[in-house]
Amino acid sequence: MKLVKKFMNYQLIILVAVSIIPLTQSPLNAQEKNNSSANNRFSVSFEPPNKNQPVATSGGASRGQQCIADMNNSEIPITAIVPAINQRLTVASHPTFFIHVPETSAQKVFLNIQDENEEDSYQKVIPIDGKSGIIGVTLPQDAPPLKIGKNYQWSLALICQESLKPDSPIVQGTVTRVQSQMQLAEISEEMTKLEQAALYAEAGIWYETIATLAQLKQEQPNNSNLLSVWEEVLTSVGLGELAQAEFVK
Repeated sequence: MKLVKKFMNYQLIILVAVSIIPLTQSPLNAQEKNNSSANNRFSVSFEPPNKNQPVATSGGASRGQQCIADMNNSEIPITAIVPAINQRLTVASHPTFFIHVPETSAQKVFLNIQDENEEDSYQKVIPIDGKSGIIGVTLPQDAPPLKIGKNYQWSLALICQESLKPDSPIVQGTVTRVQSQMQLAEISEEMTKLEQAALYAEAGIWYETIATLAQLKQEQPNNSNLLSVWEEVLTSVGLGELAQAEFVK
């Protein structure tokens, strides 16, 4: 009988514990818990490589007068989302380039990639929807992969009429592909995206930092901590005016 009573008491303890747990835990699923925990713990601070090197003079600049009528209502011109440093790094063979586009009637952009010998390595016309905001253009998989240790210049030009014109608005940026560094070896699928972005930023890998944060921001548009992180990173590289811009899907 004593054993039976002990067993019944043990069952009672388990039932009480089970009944308490739902009242004390949030109904978040595992992924949401993971994201929430990481968002509270992490801030992302971009550390540019070779801090003492001269800044780029025209890497994110725009030019062109065509379509200017389309853009008169926008205070922010077409802008490449890159830091003002000469060395902008990626570990990807086919990275994503981000630009801010004012409201325009243009329905397409022209992507051009040149190697350090100023030879065109890839060109493609890519459709956009004409809305104002931030767009990401990923180097397509049919393009030659960026080579490790090589410097490239990419440009995106708005096609405002039927074809590209000499005065079409254009932005340019540079990209250098590097081997994955020691600290990036810690990145794993078990980590949250915010943790991954923090490691990329610490290593000075701009393109993966911004691409990871952009993905998060689009997935969780109402996450106030992510909005703060996004704003801090853009502000740290002189692009704070773009922090409130919407993404064009």
